[in-house]
Amino acid sequence: MATITADDVRGLARSELMEPVIAVVGGDALIMDAEEVDFEDVIYTREMLVADFGEDITDSEADILAAGLTAQTSPT
Repeated sequence: MATITADDVRGLARSELMEPVIAVVGGDALIMDAEEVDFEDVIYTREMLVADFGEDITDSEADILAAGLTAQTSPT
């Protein structure tokens, strides 16, 4: 299980990459360009973030989203 933090979510929102994503690589959550990561490693995209929360995300929204994304990475 990888831990995704609110800082990861905020970093995704602020990233200057062309297509930033949060991906789990080697057990770590990383902000990467979508073209540099395997699709199955992608947890969340900035496109999804904007669709779900708009251009700005509050601290509480980032905390809640991070907790949900962390839960999503846990083994079933």
